[in-house]
Amino acid sequence: MENKIIISIGRQFGAGGRRVGQALAKRLDIPYYDKELILEAAKEYGFAPEIFEQNDEKSASFSGNVLQWMESLVTGGMGAKNYLSQDALFEMQASAIRKIAEEKSCVIVGRCSDYVLRDNPNCVSVFLHSTDEDRAQRIQERSHLTYEEAIVKMRTQDKKRAAYYNFYSNKTWGESSTYDLSLNVSAIGVEKCVDIILYFIENKVSKV
Repeated sequence: MENKIIISIGRQFGAGGRRVGQALAKRLDIPYYDKELILEAAKEYGFAPEIFEQNDEKSASFSGNVLQWMESLVTGGMGAKNYLSQDALFEMQASAIRKIAEEKSCVIVGRCSDYVLRDNPNCVSVFLHSTDEDRAQRIQERSHLTYEEAIVKMRTQDKKRAAYYNFYSNKTWGESSTYDLSLNVSAIGVEKCVDIILYFIENKVSKV
């Protein structure tokens, strides 16, 4: 690619975000970052990757964080320390995202990367969603769960992702106006999603 481009992918749990992201990276011959961002952040700051994994795309609700912080003031407990350390972990990962985006074209999945790179003109943000049936099937296949268990996991993970994104970005996770492009993977499939994203990028880059 002549122009550096960073593709940030937000996604519902089980919507096929990993498959689309990997297909994009392969088509463009650029690096793909998902869990790899955890390793990058851990390496940069000298922490064990497990510390980041435990907090990966997880955030308590705003009220929960505030209550935890207030309780720590009264009881002298560890609430405030845990709350601040969670913010610190987010900032460390955000720093790793910015560093990667400065160095190379890449595909980044999740982790508020679209918000972290909101001032980067080379960043294109995409949100991927699918039908509940398709998502549950993907989750069943990769996690060996029953359909009912897959639905429960799907709902739980979506809530966690939404809480994390909304808390740190002050925007609305999954809302189409939050992103440059929103696509239904169930309706058009992985390869067509890749085609549309690439077409969008070509037109956006030409106007920058």
